[in-house]
Amino acid sequence: MSETLVAGLLGGGLAALITLAGVLITSRWRSAEENVIKQREKWRDAVRSLIAQAVNVDTPEDARRIWAELALRMNPEDDLDKDDAELVALIKGLEEEAGRTPERYARIVHLAARILKHDWTRAKWETQGWFWEGEPEQTRSIEPPLVDVRQNLLDRSADGLPRHD
Repeated sequence: MSETLVAGLLGGGLAALITLAGVLITSRWRSAEENVIKQREKWRDAVRSLIAQAVNVDTPEDARRIWAELALRMNPEDDLDKDDAELVALIKGLEEEAGRTPERYARIVHLAARILKHDWTRAKWETQGWFWEGEPEQTRSIEPPLVDVRQNLLDRSADGLPRHD
């Protein structure tokens, strides 16, 4: 009888420890997940606000401020984030009045929407916890940004040779 009692107590104690470990791990994961979700929501809201300001920019000073704030929130150096690099470059181009064209504004909004959609899709996928299903489809561009090509053309003189100002 004492063997049965000891086995029951050991089994119950082991089950309790396993349950406690599971609860602690789950609780910690949920807490981290909630904090990340909140921070990324703040990031998306800040980007939306900056884009709305960018398409209504009036002065070069405002354009520079918006550019700096957006550049600090983006990842323009990562090869997979070509949209970030192009968006930051487009915002930088708003410093000049000639750069404030409807086409530029449309491209800014398009890129920002694609970046925000990608982040939202990734956030939903990460909260599912079903990582074995594979990552969501990439909605961002992995092609060279258009601004780099245009800027390269602008940096050339009329005869096609690079400028040396």
